[in-house]
Amino acid sequence: MKELTLATVSKYLTEDVIDKVFKLKTASEDNVKSVEVTRAAAAGEGMISGVYRIKVTGSHHTANFVAKGLVQDTLLRKSLKCCLNFFEREILFFSEILPVFKQIQNDLGAKERLQDSLPVCYAYHVDGCNDYIVMEDLSDRKFQSISETPELNERDTILKVLAHFHAVSMALRLKKPELFNKITGLIPELYYNEDNRDWYAKYLQSAINIDKNVIAEKEDNNSIYFKRFEEALKDDVYGQLIELVETPGDHPIVNHGDAWCPNFLFSGGKAIVIDFQILRCASLATDLSYFIVMSSNLCRTKEDFYEAVNIYYKGIEYYLTDMGLDPDVVFSFETLKNELKRFGKFGLLAALTSIPLTSNERCDVLQSFDVKYSGYDKIPLEELWQLSPITSEKHKMRLVNAVRVAVDVGLI
Repeated sequence: MKELTLATVSKYLTEDVIDKVFKLKTASEDNVKSVEVTRAAAAGEGMISGVYRIKVTGSHHTANFVAKGLVQDTLLRKSLKCCLNFFEREILFFSEILPVFKQIQNDLGAKERLQDSLPVCYAYHVDGCNDYIVMEDLSDRKFQSISETPELNERDTILKVLAHFHAVSMALRLKKPELFNKITGLIPELYYNEDNRDWYAKYLQSAINIDKNVIAEKEDNNSIYFKRFEEALKDDVYGQLIELVETPGDHPIVNHGDAWCPNFLFSGGKAIVIDFQILRCASLATDLSYFIVMSSNLCRTKEDFYEAVNIYYKGIEYYLTDMGLDPDVVFSFETLKNELKRFGKFGLLAALTSIPLTSNERCDVLQSFDVKYSGYDKIPLEELWQLSPITSEKHKMRLVNAVRVAVDVGLI
């Protein structure tokens, strides 16, 4: 394998940049002696970026960083042109949105700091071609990835972090509406929009066909679950997703946009949230319902669903109160239930593609695509993310549990 260097990540990630972030992290004037770059994520993780670990050794200190860089393969980049803004959005979060979140917390005298549940960002560059971002290596603090099927304490901790993220956004909208509108104006919907329909349609339909086969296998065609699932798919599914994320409702906030377990890290009862490439302004019910549905190993009944909702809402209460706001006035539990009733369908509809994807092997974005896809002007998404029928009983039951609970709580 070709040796990895800083230039592998981006030509703008130079030794001078590494020298600055090394000095910043070590709080020293130590000089860099060596830099080692290795892959930090398994093949198949990520779509538009490679993830790398950078070990920096100085005369007296060592420091580790995680860096992301845009995919270098020309054909893949051309094929994913509509996704290149995803990378820019993560940089936007750390450079523009997080500082605003920090300020509103300071203004309101919050003791709890959202930034304590986020990685430290040390450097970035964005131009659409050579983008990179350098962040702390959270493994230094013993944080590890959470599996797609979380343990109960992992789920509950993530729900509280998600509540914190949402509560700060609520406070910003309430206390500084003009600034909130300015921030959310920077993040128009990137994933579910009409411009992406042709790119996404065949992949979505392939996933839906796989899902239908699983439900038909596991549910009698006269059952309420089979019938409600069929009804939910009669309407344009992609159009429903667009409407759900582009309808602000009465309580729009900044959502993470891809809130499922692999985008959180866990250590010693604390969770860190990562990957902000699909940030959106929408109802918080989109994040919440997607997270609960995708944690379907812990959500087999209506009672399980509302247990998760209650844990989340206790977090909302706590963090709003910490900022001197009255939860009953700002966002009551009754309001949350109404948001879930109106927008909670998103969780299941978004999972229609996510669950089949988790049961399949994903492509390695750092490989060369020119030979495999010779003759293609663009690689269709359904070719990049090839889906085959779900054979694992575990993955089948993830989908079945998600559908049953969605029906029992009235999401569909």
